Amino acid sequence: MAHWYFFSLAALLLIGLQRFLYKVTAASGLSPGLTTLSFMATVAVLSSAIFFVVDVRIASFGFLLLISLLNSLTFVTATLAHIQALKHVSAGVTYPFIRLNIILVVLFSVIFLGEDLVLRQWIGVMASLTAMVVLTRRQAADRPGRAFSVSRGIGLIFLAMLAGALSSISCKFAAVYTSKTAFIAVSYIFSTFFSLLFHTRMFPDQKPTGDWKKGVMIGICMGLLNLAGFYAYLQALSLGPLSLVASINGLHFVVAVVLSVIIYRERLRKSGLLGIGLTVLSIFLLRS
Repeated sequence: MAHWYFFSLAALLLIGLQRFLYKVTAASGLSPGLTTLSFMATVAVLSSAIFFVVDVRIASFGFLLLISLLNSLTFVTATLAHIQALKHVSAGVTYPFIRLNIILVVLFSVIFLGEDLVLRQWIGVMASLTAMVVLTRRQAADRPGRAFSVSRGIGLIFLAMLAGALSSISCKFAAVYTSKTAFIAVSYIFSTFFSLLFHTRMFPDQKPTGDWKKGVMIGICMGLLNLAGFYAYLQALSLGPLSLVASINGLHFVVAVVLSVIIYRERLRKSGLLGIGLTVLSIFLLRS
């Protein structure tokens, strides 16, 4: 079995654990903005240190800056568009549709990268898409929205989809053509800067009540998980097909769902069980 598959599963688990810490942050009444900035800064500092210690040569510094800037800008754009879309369209529509950005990634992979999937893998991609829709609708059930301007909201949803897809595609090119640790470092330096610049828009209406030191510590833990998970994701992309790696990685939030059920005793509806079952099926089908 191809190594990319194991790296993909490692990335799914690690990034899923990082995502679960957002649940911990919310349950503790802490600021998601503070934890996010802490984890981004942690990744930026550690990945920079690792790069200088390993002393990996960069073939093109200009390409590194360009692909890192593209990755950071698309991440911030997707985040902001997602938040703004929730002001115009219900969460039950926004969450599932934005998750469908994987369709754009798969189409790009097949048309422009020439990736050829067998029937079993196509079924796996469809199963992963269905799981994303089912589970994100469950996630959105606790965040009802009000429809103010549907047309504008739909436009923002498609912007978030496009930006999210471009972020995944940029990771593929970075994984193949430049140093992974350097890409992580520069991307997160840019992302930390953009997060500070757009802090109030990315994390609106915050009313944290918890200990800020605890928030920073959770952010550092998130940074450690994200650094390892992001490196595993890039390693998987450098060895395997973008369409399959991205499909598996897109299911990382399932880890947070399962842990929330176990630790916080959240109720698991039939839709949640269906989504988890589809996730297991898709991971099995997407293997090499």
